Amino acid sequence: MRIVYMEDKINKISYMRLFADILIILFSFYVGSYLSQRGIEKVDRIIIITLVVAWYFSAKMSNLYDDFRTEKYVGELLLLFQNIIVQAIVAGQLYFLLNQHMYSRTFVAYYIVLLLVFLTLKSYLVKKILVYYRSKGGNTRNVVFVGFNEITESLIRQIIQSPHYGFKVLGVIAKEEVEVQGYSYLGDLDKFFKNNNGIKVDELIITTDRLDRDMLKRIFLYSESKAIRTKIVPNYVDYYQSRLQFQMFGNYPMITLRSEPLQEYHWKVVKRVFDIIFSILVFIFLFSWLFPIIALIIKLESKGPVFFKQDRWGRNGQKFKCFKFRSMRPESKDVNDKDEFQQAKKNDPRITRVGAFLRKSSIDELPQFINVLLGEMSVVGPRPHAHEHNLRTQDKVESYLVRHWVKPGITGWAQVNGFRGETKTIDEMQKRVEFDIWYIENYTFWLDIRIIFMTIYNALKGEENAY
Repeated sequence: MRIVYMEDKINKISYMRLFADILIILFSFYVGSYLSQRGIEKVDRIIIITLVVAWYFSAKMSNLYDDFRTEKYVGELLLLFQNIIVQAIVAGQLYFLLNQHMYSRTFVAYYIVLLLVFLTLKSYLVKKILVYYRSKGGNTRNVVFVGFNEITESLIRQIIQSPHYGFKVLGVIAKEEVEVQGYSYLGDLDKFFKNNNGIKVDELIITTDRLDRDMLKRIFLYSESKAIRTKIVPNYVDYYQSRLQFQMFGNYPMITLRSEPLQEYHWKVVKRVFDIIFSILVFIFLFSWLFPIIALIIKLESKGPVFFKQDRWGRNGQKFKCFKFRSMRPESKDVNDKDEFQQAKKNDPRITRVGAFLRKSSIDELPQFINVLLGEMSVVGPRPHAHEHNLRTQDKVESYLVRHWVKPGITGWAQVNGFRGETKTIDEMQKRVEFDIWYIENYTFWLDIRIIFMTIYNALKGEENAY
């Protein structure tokens, strides 16, 4: 008799999702051809096969058919959009290369719109069906925890509060008896090894760091003999809470305390190319006509330069000259007579009337696109602080210098989440740094796009801390 493991069921669901998407691709292709009045030709066989193959490989590369038990629908949707963009590029290039220009742009437009509508609806329905099915006990994984600590309790709480994840906790293995509400204490490891014949376990999750090498080996051998998948949650909760990253260093596994997507060369290239293209578009469509107007207004109100240049820290703490439209009086200083650093504050007497408008609307930041083109800044990243501000803050705020692992940005995750402008307390600065570090650990191209749109929206509606 063949044993059906949980992974078999998961793979079947993934293959069913893939098959459904291929049917939608075929449907969208033929309906798009009909609507664009181009008809079906022999060359379409090559095109449709290529589109299906492209979908398969792009979906595999983006992990579109992973078992997203703990992922929100918006996360899956972003992956779906990425694959649809690949389809648009492949379809457009195919028609160009094969000289099939008749109605090709109209067809591609219909094809992509149909894909977007039907794949989004299908994805939403599948997500809802799986969530409901798992919440009723279907497609579940039976989990046993080895070790009882803060991590164990936290994971069990998440499972209880999220039945749609499809996990069922059978019990906890620990050296000493523990009380776990609603779940069984399964004894120590020796007892579990002897008495587990009647329990169907899919996953064994180790949360303790108090197992020696021999005991870990026993657990692995036992799990393999019972076809149980073993997972280890590194117990660094007392030292560090972050996104740990697993890597191989030679033949040895190595855990990095922080993941850094922008350390990957391809993401560096993507971000730099986007920075250059976006900055050029800003100069062409906005800066070209707005700059002369702003420069004239600044000159009319007060004597002094149009630009304000200030030393700030960039990537790896390297200093650079940050450009802004001057919003303060020329004689203004960063440090007062008491040797205290002066952040811009509400009703700051150093700020001119024009400067108040420029700061409120964020127009004063536009010259920083010069810094972006020079490679000193990025469109999105942690906001650079003044040199003196860094010196007086770095030893007071935990993990402050981590924010300098990447290029600073004109806008950032902290700013769109309310931490813009003056930070009156160390706690406020700590929160800003936490948002900056979250961005560094979670960077994606789509996150940058989201931050840019949020920045534009906040600028249009006005921000309380913009002064």
